[in-house]
Amino acid sequence: MKKIQSNLKSLFFIGVLFFVITGCDLFNKEASIDTAQLVGLWTISDAGVVPEIAGLPIKNYFTDVLGSTVGQADLMSQMYSAILEEMIGGTIEFKDDNTYIINFIGDIDDGNWALNSDGDVIIIDPGTSDEQLITIQELTSSTLKISYDELSTEDIDDNPDTPDVEVALKIEMTLTK
Repeated sequence: MKKIQSNLKSLFFIGVLFFVITGCDLFNKEASIDTAQLVGLWTISDAGVVPEIAGLPIKNYFTDVLGSTVGQADLMSQMYSAILEEMIGGTIEFKDDNTYIINFIGDIDDGNWALNSDGDVIIIDPGTSDEQLITIQELTSSTLKISYDELSTEDIDDNPDTPDVEVALKIEMTLTK
């Protein structure tokens, strides 16, 4: 019995030594990124927008800054969100040569794309002033769920005498092949 235990200990020690010498590929492998699922023509099937204006949730901006009633703020925020969501439609094509074509309701844009090292962020126009980070929430062969943030400066109240305000949009989309 002692001989069997001694042999098992020796085998265990040799196995540990083998992993240490070879660099233990089992633990050091980087996640491989399969871009094949991302490549193709995607159609926007669903979109949601959560807007913030001047750092406030949209309803708070309308009540606290513009002095609207809660009912008016609800109605204006629903209309604002609906208009934004209506503007989001079209297709995105990711090509295997790391170029893309986006067609948002006739507004066409193209450029280059890349994935970050973890494969969970699409980088649109990497290294340029137009760089945009898009987080992949889910990716299958037929479904792509993404989210990204967009900032702009807008004249919310259509009054040229008041300053424009920063509008932050959290956009979530579901795309299908």
